[in-house]
Amino acid sequence: MHRTGVPSENGRAALERGARSYLPGEKNIPRERRIFVNRNLRMDGVRALGFDMDHTLVIYRRDTFEPLTHDLAVRNLVEWKGYPPLVREITYNPQLIIRGLIVDKRYGNVLKMDFHNYISRVYHGTRPLSKPRRRRLYRGSSVNLRTDRYQSFDTLFSLPEGSLYAALIDLKDERRDPFFAELSPARIFDDVRACVDKAHRDGSLKALLVQDLPRYVQPYPELKPALQRIRAAGKKLFLVTNSELEYSHAVLSYVIGEGGADWKELFDLVVVEAGKPAYFTESREPVPTDTSDAHGRTGFLYRRGDASFVEEFLKANGDQVLYIGDHTYGDILRSKKTFGWRTAMIVQELEEEIAVNKRLQYQQRESADLVARCLDLARDRDQLGMLLASMRERLANPSRNGDEVPPGASEYIWRELREFDGLSRDQRGERAWQTQEVVQGLDFLLAQYTARMHELEEQITREHNPYWGQLFREGNRNSRFGRQVKEFACIYTSRVSNFLNYSPNTYFVSPEERMPHEM
Repeated sequence: MHRTGVPSENGRAALERGARSYLPGEKNIPRERRIFVNRNLRMDGVRALGFDMDHTLVIYRRDTFEPLTHDLAVRNLVEWKGYPPLVREITYNPQLIIRGLIVDKRYGNVLKMDFHNYISRVYHGTRPLSKPRRRRLYRGSSVNLRTDRYQSFDTLFSLPEGSLYAALIDLKDERRDPFFAELSPARIFDDVRACVDKAHRDGSLKALLVQDLPRYVQPYPELKPALQRIRAAGKKLFLVTNSELEYSHAVLSYVIGEGGADWKELFDLVVVEAGKPAYFTESREPVPTDTSDAHGRTGFLYRRGDASFVEEFLKANGDQVLYIGDHTYGDILRSKKTFGWRTAMIVQELEEEIAVNKRLQYQQRESADLVARCLDLARDRDQLGMLLASMRERLANPSRNGDEVPPGASEYIWRELREFDGLSRDQRGERAWQTQEVVQGLDFLLAQYTARMHELEEQITREHNPYWGQLFREGNRNSRFGRQVKEFACIYTSRVSNFLNYSPNTYFVSPEERMPHEM
């Protein structure tokens, strides 16, 4: 790995401890530690790198953090919204919701869509809707997220909310308490969202986190060397978070400031209480604080403000800025569309997705091969079925004009029918019987291949997520979430420390795009 720049304060040894031992060349980096490219990005033209905090610089332990959020929301439902104590029996299901799903508040359904917004999977509560039922509800309809009917789960923070909502829809359907009879699915969703927001807003969630950070926050020893290495290359670093200063100081001191170091020394600018996504769309005055770092530096930490202030403060704008975050809309889309910043998306689930894909690589290859075979067999079967129908019609009507062929017939059918018309009646019967045998054989093969394809699809789905399958894909297409990552993020990766595996001035080149006819 090539290193650029020498840190003035911490020395080369600190960077070498954090750098990985992979040989030069991306092929030597494990896939789960790579940075993936949607659009070309020249890092030597990037003057400033910005970071979100939660789920970007700070990685929460999902097995403890998400149940905590869920349980606080349950408590708020009972104590604040007046839901019956029965609700306390609900336990968090970490697999019930993935990012990119849509809630239909009218019916209490959760939807997964593909790249083309085709609704491919629907759950009502925790129960899947049958394909006929799904088609009756959504055929010909479009999902408009600008209306209040639909809401999306686009961040890791929203997963406990979705799991709790699905469980409450089950309680309503089961009629175990008359309280739910008066509640619409839309009202239940609004109550759940309000209770989750309250846990974040009133400080109850953050207070519990700060009391036991090792329980809820993952150690991240590679993060500090990664930030030091980028800064040593002459680039400016800034932080923009919606969290308050006190909470940010607690978690960043734990993650970055281990050993008594001051996390603030790593950043040229820190913005707390930013109020994203409005931070990128509204004009607001920044409020300076008197906070200083370990060296007495002041004038670098602000509350509120807007992205224009960031550009002015750092003397960098547009594509000279790379902003790194985990929120599709709050971090990536707004910064990209409003200010033209380059974007990097952190997708923690990427590591598990890659691991499962690696484990299932042979099943996925077999599935792809079966899809191609079935397409070829189906075309052959259609043509032979058309040929067989014409043969039978000629046998039933010997006087039929031999030049007549079915509409859409291929040259193969023309040739076969011309030969067929030249045979005796007995020979025609034998030829028709032979063709029928071939058609039946193709039907058998198609049935066998299709059954095996479904078996493989179910296995792949179960291994990724028993409810929704892969995060980035739906069948042989990108999922809605996969489309968002591809469209909005210039690059994406599983964690910030993966930048250690690349030079700070790397030229990230996107894969060659091909039209279907070029493949």
